[in-house]
Amino acid sequence: MIKKPTSAMLAGLLAATAISGVPAMAQETTASAMCSVFGEAPQLADRVASGDLPPVEQRLPKEPLVIRAAEIGTYGGTLVDSWGGGNLADQRHFGYEPLVRWSVDGSEVVPAIAKGWEISEDATRYTFFLREGMKWSDGHPFTADDILYWWDRVENNPKIMTGGPRGEFAVDGEFPAVTKVDDFTVRFEWTKPNGLFLQHMAGPYGQRVVQFPAHYMERFDIDANPEGVAELMQAAGTTNYASWWQGNVGSYNDPAQFNDPDRPSVHGWIATDTILGKERITFVRNPYYFAVDADCQQLPYIDNRTWMHTSDAEVTLLQVIQGNITISPRNISIPQNRAVFFDNQDAGGYRLVNATSCDYNTAVLNFSVNHTDPVRAEVFQSKDFRVGVSHAINRQEIIDTVYLGQGEPFQPAPLPNSPFYNEAMAKNYTEFDLDQANQYLDRILPRNENGVRVGPDGEPFRFTVDINADFKPDTVDAFQLIERTWQQVGLDVTIRYHANELFGNFRSAPDRDAVVWVGENGCGQLPLLNLDRFMNHYGYWSKGNWDGWAAWDTLRLNPGATLADGVEPVTPPENIQRLYELRSIIPTRVGEEQEALMKEFTDLHAEEFLSIGLATPAGFYRSVSNDLRNVPEEFIEGWLYPGPAPSNFATYYFAQ
Repeated sequence: MIKKPTSAMLAGLLAATAISGVPAMAQETTASAMCSVFGEAPQLADRVASGDLPPVEQRLPKEPLVIRAAEIGTYGGTLVDSWGGGNLADQRHFGYEPLVRWSVDGSEVVPAIAKGWEISEDATRYTFFLREGMKWSDGHPFTADDILYWWDRVENNPKIMTGGPRGEFAVDGEFPAVTKVDDFTVRFEWTKPNGLFLQHMAGPYGQRVVQFPAHYMERFDIDANPEGVAELMQAAGTTNYASWWQGNVGSYNDPAQFNDPDRPSVHGWIATDTILGKERITFVRNPYYFAVDADCQQLPYIDNRTWMHTSDAEVTLLQVIQGNITISPRNISIPQNRAVFFDNQDAGGYRLVNATSCDYNTAVLNFSVNHTDPVRAEVFQSKDFRVGVSHAINRQEIIDTVYLGQGEPFQPAPLPNSPFYNEAMAKNYTEFDLDQANQYLDRILPRNENGVRVGPDGEPFRFTVDINADFKPDTVDAFQLIERTWQQVGLDVTIRYHANELFGNFRSAPDRDAVVWVGENGCGQLPLLNLDRFMNHYGYWSKGNWDGWAAWDTLRLNPGATLADGVEPVTPPENIQRLYELRSIIPTRVGEEQEALMKEFTDLHAEEFLSIGLATPAGFYRSVSNDLRNVPEEFIEGWLYPGPAPSNFATYYFAQ
């Protein structure tokens, strides 16, 4: 049986469903035994009375999802949010309705669209049981055929996914066989154990599985509707089906999936108009939403959700402190703004709710260890160089000055609340010690008679660090301090700050020296899903084509793979080879064996010290309108745990 959520916000990410002792069956307690009559919002009752809608019991599945919140709510009101207009990493706000989901406190994977699941003892077969009678927002039945359509006609369709299905659906390079057992049962099967599939399905990619209604999507399918699609593409001025589909139909986190008000959805609120280019966007209650509260009332409680579109953080901040936004967005709910938020609570009619970040570091510096210049490659591969660079970072100064005293010095590593926390990996070389920095750097970059550090070729050594200044502005402030202390140990460095739209070009360039990015998803069990992020290469960003070690690993896994022109595989040192092997093996293991392999993985990382971090993220929060209820005492923020959406927006309500 699935355990019920606990009250401690991060307790379960320590014991999340990592399939340690693979559950043979997980099944929720259903509403069928407790509900003989269902309630609904007054506006929907009026539509039923007028004949516009069928009765609520005909709109709900036979076994609705029961979401238990702290309080039984009341219907009505509009939740106002802010949207910057970018991609929907922000399904975290627009909606989170995956196949299965994280519990509110992050402790476990619980039922959602799937009412339950069965996992074979060897974890090679996952069978999901859907809700009979569940419907899309247009009233059309939701069945296994919709999931099969997603797999066959979208995810596994080379005309759309030109690079193949997303890696989250693979184990050791093998994609599943997806089959329909019956109308309400679907099965995913591999020849090798998949120890992580349930967690992947609780994250943002589990939502992808259930967002393509077959009866509606066929009009965008070039094989099913060639003439109609040709007309749509002509109107859009393109002949490239893949790019047209991605931009107009929508990938898993693209606003295009919400830009068609006619497209059926399973979310609690549905679009009434296109969203792109609009200053204000309103979604209304989905009359066919598949969940009820503990009193058998159909959710959601709130009538409408409205997004105010602005890309100006200062404008958004002003809107929040004036009380015009119900929950403040993450990009302005930062430690630097806390005093402003705190001082305006009474006037703005809101309270502050702490937000615990799953990011494992505020900023991660990776050097191009397989640089196209052999001298730079030799230096960047030197652990002495990386240790010297790390000791020349005054992390406490950065924490006190940039992060307002929040956080602690930390390397890229699982967080202390994770069962995979490794103190050596997290804390090695975090001391600010210029003498030690000089000692390590002297071994690889000795000084010449002029006191200038020179590389193995005897020439002055300079390097460049590229940073996305838009994504995390605090990183700009941090590296201005770092540049000063690096200069004190003779490092000749240029820090380049880029706009978001330009950063990708520098990040994936084959001749880059070093790149900074945020460390994401280090809490609880999530490092299991994020092993790539702990490897010092940018195969994560460029499919392994630029980095020599990653190219070697690609050929190890797939000897027939084609690399980008001019790319040569580079055989890594023995320990690095083992890290790549572990990265491949860990997802195929379960239970104690998986835990032991993760211990080896983190121990090797502690020894090799591939990446350099600054600090643990801390001091984050959200402002929440005082009259909004059923909000948790603390949010979890993250990507693979797509906070705050698992907190069940459908149960939020306004005190009347």
